[in-house]
Amino acid sequence: MQLAALILTGGRSKRMGRPKEFLPFCGDTLLGRTAGSLQRCCDPVLVIRRNGKQELPALPANTVVIEDELHDTGPLAAVAAGLRHLRDARGFGPDDAAFVTGCDSPFPDPRAVRAIANHLDGVDAVVPLIDDTLQPLCAIYRAGTLQAADDLLSCGVTALRSLAEKVRTRTLDEVELRGLDVALRFLINVNTAAEYARALTEAERDIP
Repeated sequence: MQLAALILTGGRSKRMGRPKEFLPFCGDTLLGRTAGSLQRCCDPVLVIRRNGKQELPALPANTVVIEDELHDTGPLAAVAAGLRHLRDARGFGPDDAAFVTGCDSPFPDPRAVRAIANHLDGVDAVVPLIDDTLQPLCAIYRAGTLQAADDLLSCGVTALRSLAEKVRTRTLDEVELRGLDVALRFLINVNTAAEYARALTEAERDIP
């Protein structure tokens, strides 16, 4: 099974007050760090921006940048654009898959991504479930879910959670997830200045 990564960067960062993808993080940018980490377990790594006018920071070599198909309509359209690119330009079949995350997740763990992918047998998606809430932006979807995504978009549905609810999805609860990452760091995202500051403090623990 081929496994790609889709990093969504189309948000407006309203709560942060500045573009999250450019935030400095451990000698890199938040987006650059995420892309580089995922290159260790996924090929290709796609960054999906909202349109051609959106500027992005420098990215690791071999990172592919594409544009959202429906500007400013939410993450489901961005995921559909990514899955379509994988099908049409990369030869992904319906049983291949993609790990989906946002540009504001500074601790993607390649080991956790591969472990989540190992739960895909017999299902279309694997999605973390924390406190009875799906985490669709830290999940893996088969390329074959593109049709379901298109069907939802044609009905005006833009929430990525709706895709997880429409296809055959296996959820991983907190106990299972802590078996992959005891601190659940791979689920951390930063939406506010306070969360960014906490993530920087967390990252300092990795410095020898």
